[in-house]
Amino acid sequence: MVLVKVAKKVDIPIGKMVHLEVDGKEIMIANVDEKFYALEDRCGHMNARLSMGTLANTVVTCPQHFATFDVTTGKLISGPKPMQGNVADIFAKCPEEVQKTMMQMAQSMGEIQRVIKTYNRPFYEVKVDGNNLFINI
Repeated sequence: MVLVKVAKKVDIPIGKMVHLEVDGKEIMIANVDEKFYALEDRCGHMNARLSMGTLANTVVTCPQHFATFDVTTGKLISGPKPMQGNVADIFAKCPEEVQKTMMQMAQSMGEIQRVIKTYNRPFYEVKVDGNNLFINI
């Protein structure tokens, strides 16, 4: 493993995440109460960037299918939830035929995605030296 300088502490505000590319790897660094954590920046479900999701304490939620991961370990907390919200409500103002088609699509997508395995994310150790952040690659 090699220690690589990746950012300055000020580049990542508390409660935020950033996407970095280091040695051909896509990495997300999260700042949780001034403690920094680094994971592979791709969801273990359908490959969306985790850094585009949301961070609540030490939990990052994927922006695409809402799988959750612990940023301190990279471990999967919960698998995907393909549809957030009620499909019927979302398409309520559409013609009935469109509503029916969208409900069928949502059900089909849910069935397909339920069998896709979601994996833990590789985790990288972060070292803080003064204002600089380093990770072990």
